[in-house]
Amino acid sequence: MKARGFDIAIIGGGVIGLTLARALADRGAAIAVIDAGSAVPQATHAAAGMLAPSFEYGEEFGGPAEAVYRLGALSLAMWKDYAAVLEEETGVFVDYRGDGALGLSYRDAQTQILAEQAARVTSLGGAAEMISGDEARELEPALSAEIVAALHAPKDTQVDPRRVMAALTASLERRQVDIIKARVLSLGDGDASRQFISVEGDDYEAETIVLAAGAVSGLTPMGLVYPVKGEATAIASEGAVSRVVRAPGAYICPKAEGRLVIGATEEIGPLDHHSVSPAAIAGLRANAARAVPALEDAEELERWAGLRPGTPDGAPIMGQDEKGRFLALGHFRNGILHAPAAAQAMAALILGETPPFDLAPFSKSRFSSGRDG
Repeated sequence: MKARGFDIAIIGGGVIGLTLARALADRGAAIAVIDAGSAVPQATHAAAGMLAPSFEYGEEFGGPAEAVYRLGALSLAMWKDYAAVLEEETGVFVDYRGDGALGLSYRDAQTQILAEQAARVTSLGGAAEMISGDEARELEPALSAEIVAALHAPKDTQVDPRRVMAALTASLERRQVDIIKARVLSLGDGDASRQFISVEGDDYEAETIVLAAGAVSGLTPMGLVYPVKGEATAIASEGAVSRVVRAPGAYICPKAEGRLVIGATEEIGPLDHHSVSPAAIAGLRANAARAVPALEDAEELERWAGLRPGTPDGAPIMGQDEKGRFLALGHFRNGILHAPAAAQAMAALILGETPPFDLAPFSKSRFSSGRDG
């Protein structure tokens, strides 16, 4: 059977894959997106949609910490216009909220950690300031009297990931981009490096292959992208808080139609992405209610789990591998935040142009171990 061919095939139908497809289509490229759908857990669907680089610059990112922050800050600056264009083009409301974010402290040790974070962010030109507990309650009156201080990040924002995915899908349909529902089983090697086979038994080939797959696709560089399970819940609460609130042990994200997301646990490695621990959800709700007591008895709407694509240093992998395939992987908990800027840079690289920012800190070659899967 003759392989079905494409100019550019993006393997992965999450937010990174779809934003990249949209950016390439706008440059005149012929693209197909190979989307495994529910066969592989999608981090985007499980995410809360926080666009919060002010809380993503810390020691856990090791060497690329500054590069990760700058990528997040650049993409954050793009999101307001990006969301507006998506909504205007598709008619899909993505629930972009530019109300800022608060990181809360109950005691001096937590305050010190937040103060150090604020100092790092401001040193790189970001907007972050420490405020008192009383000042935090002026911004969010429902906050607990226990709160003694907060990091206020007035430019951090959020969107609804599920609405964003619906808008991106509609946008690609308007551009006549093929979205093929199939799970890629294996990639070719050697002379067949441009070919790949689906679980369904179909053969494909592409002049250019882009890997934007998730943590458990089996196609990512093994040992370099791994699953980090997160559990979360949504409750019915209208107006309890107006912005993202990051409390010790839980984040709180208000969404449209009275839906409020509380998340999220982090556990490395488990593949039972469908299972949700009642104890984990109870812990998240208790931590959220400590910060905002009005949430204690709110009705639960749903609970879920997902797998984030983690990397050893917490930073994404962007660039090319030894076989000439392009990599757009491992954005961990920041795929939605990074998507517009990452798509812009990767589209330029794929089309042989100079990316708008240096991708070297995100190269696969920064790791001394790992092999292609």
